[in-house]
This record gives sequence, C-alpha cells and structure tokens, in this order.
Amino acid sequence: MSSRKNANPQANFGRALQQLRAARGVTQEDMLFATSRRHISRVEQGHQVPGIRVIESLAENLQVHPLTLITAAYCPALDSASISELLKIVKAEFRTLSSGQAGHRDSKGSETF
Repeated sequence: MSSRKNANPQANFGRALQQLRAARGVTQEDMLFATSRRHISRVEQGHQVPGIRVIESLAENLQVHPLTLITAAYCPALDSASISELLKIVKAEFRTLSSGQAGHRDSKGSETF
C-alpha cells in the first residue's frame, strides 16, 4: 500500500499554474476571467495560495478539472510516475475512508484520524 510519507506535503500552485499555462499555451492575460493579473502573478511567484473558487476558475480557463491543477501542485515534476504515485495514495485514502476504517470517535464523540 502506498504511504502518504512518499507524497510531497507542500503544494506549489505557482509552479503548477505556470506549467499548465505553458502546456496549454495560455498567457496570464488569457486568465483574467479567473482573477486579476496581479493575483495570478502573486500565485505564480509563491506569494499567495489561491482559494477553491479561484482554483476552479483557473482550471476552467485552462480547460482542466480543478483536481488536475491541485494534483499538479503536489507533483514537483509533471511526470507520469509521480502523478501515478500521488493518485495511488489518494485512491487508497478514499478506500480507507469509505470503508469506515479512517478514524474513530474520541471520548467527546469527535471523529479523529
């Protein structure tokens, strides 16, 4: 089973956005429907992390699923091996969550993982 320890725990949305924009041939100006050019620039420079609504808008402009952008943010290289490893980890975690083995109730009734 894959281990979360193998996954990069730090997202780099700036690098991911730059890589996906380059792959799609999209400029920052083409992304202005998602957010301001200044915001895009600050995200790409690593000064800001986009919220979920901005991620959704950026992904729509790039014509990719928002999870593609998020996945790219956690894969330092957009190579098939690192992407496959990350997706295996996520799939295993969802399998565990859906089987009810993910957490337990503490003495206050709150679920912990």
